[in-house]
Parts: sequence; structure tokens; C-alpha cells
Amino acid sequence: LAVGGGDLRWAARRPLLGVALLGGGMGWLVGREAVMGVWAALAASAMFQVVWLLRQPEALARLGWLCLHLKAWMVLLALAVLVRVPVPLLPEAFPLLGTVQMVLISLAALLWGWGRIGVRIVLLAGLAFVLGLGVELLGSKTGIPFGLYTYQGAPPPTVGGVPLIVPLGWFALVLSAHVLAGGRPWFTGLLVVAWDLGLEALMPAKGYWTWQDPHPLWYGAPMQNYLAWFAVGAVISWMYGRLGPSLHQDGAFAWAYRLEALFIPLGLALFGLWPAALVSGLAMNALAWPEHLGRFIRRGAYG
Repeated sequence: LAVGGGDLRWAARRPLLGVALLGGGMGWLVGREAVMGVWAALAASAMFQVVWLLRQPEALARLGWLCLHLKAWMVLLALAVLVRVPVPLLPEAFPLLGTVQMVLISLAALLWGWGRIGVRIVLLAGLAFVLGLGVELLGSKTGIPFGLYTYQGAPPPTVGGVPLIVPLGWFALVLSAHVLAGGRPWFTGLLVVAWDLGLEALMPAKGYWTWQDPHPLWYGAPMQNYLAWFAVGAVISWMYGRLGPSLHQDGAFAWAYRLEALFIPLGLALFGLWPAALVSGLAMNALAWPEHLGRFIRRGAYG
């Protein structure tokens, strides 16, 4: 509603400015420190603006249209976004909120995939989960294929010592990357590497895994890690293409990756990991919006 009513808010920007400032001021008061205060101010301002929009007939008409066309997987994806909102205010709840968020994205992937290929999506989810879990168990014990790292001390829930969100991510986020890539395994591989540029800064900082590789390239992870991410992502994408060839013909679930491209850099910035926020944000968004990037480059080339 807030996004869809952007034109309405712009038309009434002067009176609405007071509403936004009031919400922001109240949010800042409940923030416990600078970063939390900013986050709370933004959240409160957005809430006040939504309340204002609910009083506008045009906004209500749009909301009614949205409700008619809303699908269950979209609701789950929206809930996965909302779950992230309290993270800066409750950093100690990151493991719980992160797990809930990934479970919601995985359920959204299952529901969306069921609408495309039926029960085969369950088979694909199981295969991707097992393959992802298998390479993580192998990697954390032998250093192959990612490099030397361990999951010792990782927050629960875990499967064989591997945090649950990791194999779920190999299923759901690689599926979203596969859809965004139009079913091209090499492009899917690039998308998951860009995703991992942020994860390798964020997740070790939150205790999910620890790098011990003697040849680090980026936040402790070696070049070998990114080559392996490319390969595993491409293999899972190839599997999706072989067993679910119509999956990439509907680009709707690409939004799961695009939302990650927004929230991972934002989360990294809020936790003070600015180099990773900038690099992962640029990489993920450049790949997530290839048609827009191409247009931008062409405009630059031809003035």
C-alpha cells in the first residue's frame, strides 16, 4: 500500500510531510541508540504514512485490487520481508528471525513452484536441500569445495551441524536466481556468487560459520569459495531446468532475489560492514536488474 500510493503521497507532500516528521520523531524517541533510533524513526514514519493512505479512497481502491490478485506465496514473501524489520532493534534475535525469514521464503518457493510444475517442486526442493546440505557437510569437514571453515558454535536449528537456513537457501534463493537468470545456469551461478559476497561478511559476524583458510580473499573466504558457489549454483540451476523446464518462464519469483539484493546490503550497513554493503549491493543489483543496467550503459555510451 505504501509503495503503490507513492503518487498520492507526492501529490499531498506538504501536509504529509508533517505526518512523516511526527512519525519519525516518535520512532526516534523509542530508539535505544543512534542506529536503532534511525531505524525506528523510518518504521514509524512509514506506519503513519500508511495510516494516512488508508483514509484515501484511491488508495483503498488499489488495496482492494491487490487483495483480489494476491496469491499465497506473495503473502509469505511479504511476511519474510516484515520479519526483518525488528532485526536492528533486536540484534540478539537475529538467529531466530533469520531462520523464520528463510523458512517463509522456502514455503513461498514451494507454493509458487507448485503452481508452475505441481508436485515436482517438492522433489526439486528435496534434491536441492540434500545437495546443498551434502556439499556443506563435505566442505566444513574437508575444505572441499569451498575452503577451510567450520560450523562450530553455529546457532540452532541445525541439520548435522549445518544451520538449517543454509540448505534452505540453496533451494529457495537459488530457485529465485534461476528464475531471474531465465534458466541459464551460468547466470544463476553469477547471481549466487554476488549473494555470497554479502553473506561472507554477515554470517561469520553473527557466528554462523568461521573461516580458517590460509588464503583469504574477502572477509576470510578464499577465491576457491566463490568458484565453488558458482559451480554449485549452476548445477542446481541445471537440475531445475532439466526437471522443471517451465519454472523460469514465469519471472514472478525473481522478486525473492531482488528483495535480498535490497535487504542484505542494508543489513550489512546497519551492522557497520560498509565495504561488504557497497560491494554486495552493487553486484547483486547490477545482476538483478540486467535490463536496466543495459539501458544505463547504452545511455552513457551514446550520451
